[in-house]
Order: sequence, then structure tokens, then C-alpha cells
Amino acid sequence: MHKKSFPLQRLAIFALLAIAVGGGCSSGNRAGVELAEVTGVVTLDGKPVKQVEVMFMPEGGAIESRGITDDEGKFVAYYPPAYPGAIPGKHHVLFELKDADQHPDLIPKKYRQGSKGIEVDVAKDGPNDFTFELKKR
Repeated sequence: MHKKSFPLQRLAIFALLAIAVGGGCSSGNRAGVELAEVTGVVTLDGKPVKQVEVMFMPEGGAIESRGITDDEGKFVAYYPPAYPGAIPGKHHVLFELKDADQHPDLIPKKYRQGSKGIEVDVAKDGPNDFTFELKKR
């Protein structure tokens, strides 16, 4: 009985070593790109706006980072699928309402997709805590 369990023990030890070695070979960022932490708040005419998707669109066509505001208008940007941060550099930030109970035109067109949005620079070493004060006019 002990002879049959020995190969199973060897297999388990090999699997654990493979996981440990494989995990040690990756960089600190599993997204495979350099990311900088990005947080902030979104207000509309001075009031926090909830359920707004904030999209950081990097120049050069790289993949964007996104975050959704909470009840206080605060957000954290995530690089897909779920890595906190955005690619450092210049971005156009766009906003899209995600709450079906609110009027879709709550966010003015000048801030939505299809517009230039708001230009920001995401710094490699931060801080990148943005306050977006949107205005209806």
C-alpha cells in the first residue's frame, strides 16, 4: 500500500514545486504591462455621481483602464481583466452612465464616448488621484 501512494506523493510534491517556481518567475505585475495606480472622484455640477464608468483611453491605441463610481463618486481604475491601475502616459478620459434608473443624458455629450473627453497624464510614480468636476454647460 505504501508503494502505491509514493508516486502520488511525488506527483503532489512536483505540482507544488511547479506552482512555486512558476509564481516566482512572474513580475510583480501579472498584467504584463507597467501600470500606475489611478483613483479619483467624479462630480456633476458639484455633486457626486454614482454608477459612472470612468474610462482612461491611453494615446497610441493601448488597452484602456476603467472604473465605476460608488455612491460618493469615488472610483479605482482597473486594467483588464482586473489589475488595479492604468498605463502611464497621456490619456483621454471618457464617462458613461451605467445606472439604468438615471437619464442617459445625465452625463453631457462632451464627456462621453465619441468626444475628446478630458485629457490627463497618468504619472508612472503617482500620485494619480483625479477629481473630475463635470459641468452640464
